[in-house]
Amino acid sequence: MKKYFLIALALLLLTAPSFAASKAKPNEIITPQTQLQKRQYQTREYSGIDKASLMKAMLDELQDEGFIVNNANSLLGFISGTKEFSTNDKTINFEQEFGVPKRQLGGASVAVVEATANVSEYGKNFRVRINFKRKLLNVYGNAQKIEEINDERFYQSFFSRVDKAIFIQKQKI
Repeated sequence: MKKYFLIALALLLLTAPSFAASKAKPNEIITPQTQLQKRQYQTREYSGIDKASLMKAMLDELQDEGFIVNNANSLLGFISGTKEFSTNDKTINFEQEFGVPKRQLGGASVAVVEATANVSEYGKNFRVRINFKRKLLNVYGNAQKIEEINDERFYQSFFSRVDKAIFIQKQKI
C-alpha cells in the first residue's frame, strides 16, 4: 500500500512541472494601435443611400441604444451624443454596454459613453466614422478614468445595428 502511494506521488511530482509549464503564458509584446488601424474599424462605407437618410439611421441607432444626442449638423455630417448609467444598476451588462466587465469599474458610481460621428461624401458613396470614449465618474462627478474604446468588436456591433437601421428605413417600417 505504501509502495503504491510512493509511486503515485513520484508520478505526480514528475508530471506537475509539465502541467505548470503548459499553463504559463509567454510574455506577450503588446504594441499600441496606430491611428490608421483605429480608423479602419471606426469607419464604414455605405452606398445606395443619401446623406440625410444615413444621418437619420445613425441618429435612430444612437437613440435606440440610449444615447442622448447633444449635437447633430446635417450640413457638416456631424453627430455627438452621450449615454450615462449608474454602475449600481444590476440590469446592465457592462461588458456589452460599456466595453469592460463590471469588476473593472473600480468603484465608480457613473459610467458614461460619449460618441462622435461624421458622415462624409466619398465619390458616390458615404463614409461614416464614429469613435467612442468611456468615462468613469466618482460620486462627486469627477472623472476617475477616461479612455477611448479601442475594441474592434464594439465598433462592428455598432455598425451592424446601423446596417439594420438602414434596412428598416429602406423598408419604411
